Amino acid sequence: MKPSKSINLKSRAAAKAASRREDRKRLENGESPEVIQRENSIFPPGYFQRHRIINFASAVGK
Repeated sequence: MKPSKSINLKSRAAAKAASRREDRKRLENGESPEVIQRENSIFPPGYFQRHRIINFASAVGK
């Protein structure tokens, strides 16, 4: 599946690098890695503890 619009890879890489620099500064200033990870994650807190895979047996071949 192709993205609906063209992505400028150089600007995306620059944005990711800037985000990493900002996160590194926050870590150096003593901010909790868990807080930063939670902000950067696409999954809400507790997602993997509550989430069930309905077709787990067929997905793992049992």
